[in-house]
Amino acid sequence: MGKRIGIGQLIRHGMIVFTAAVVLTGCGSAEPVGGSPSKASASPRAAATPTRDVVEADIVAALRQAGVDPAVGGTTAVHGGVKRPDMFDWLARLKTPEAEAARTTAGTELERLGWQRNPAGEGVVLRYRKGNWRLLSSVTGSDALPELQAGDSTLAFTATVLASEGGDADAS
Repeated sequence: MGKRIGIGQLIRHGMIVFTAAVVLTGCGSAEPVGGSPSKASASPRAAATPTRDVVEADIVAALRQAGVDPAVGGTTAVHGGVKRPDMFDWLARLKTPEAEAARTTAGTELERLGWQRNPAGEGVVLRYRKGNWRLLSSVTGSDALPELQAGDSTLAFTATVLASEGGDADAS
């Protein structure tokens, strides 16, 4: 039987996975979603950037649509009751089959809510964008996180607003 870990450890591991995913998947690249300049005008970057509260509501709605109670997870984006205006994340430990199914169903709901999936994000980390926001979703199992019990995984959604062309974060 594996050792139990707390939500704090899960969040730390999630942030490590998120940071690695940003670097490995090129999440911050300026390449349009479609990968070609001809599709750039249709990209959500041209659309208005949603507020942080809208991003949070989208992720929560996607989790609920996937049958996951958002209360089973946690976030690192609220400190002392103050929400970070430039990010929202959600992370929980679930049984691996439940986590994988939830990520797929939540992704479909996110697309319905206007998030565009980046086809370059296939595999371990799925990438989405909406306005200046970028969202990564991942399922990480006990093979990558030995602190988890066999059969458990972390399901993570992390959204970050990128700086606008003027250099200011548009997170109002």
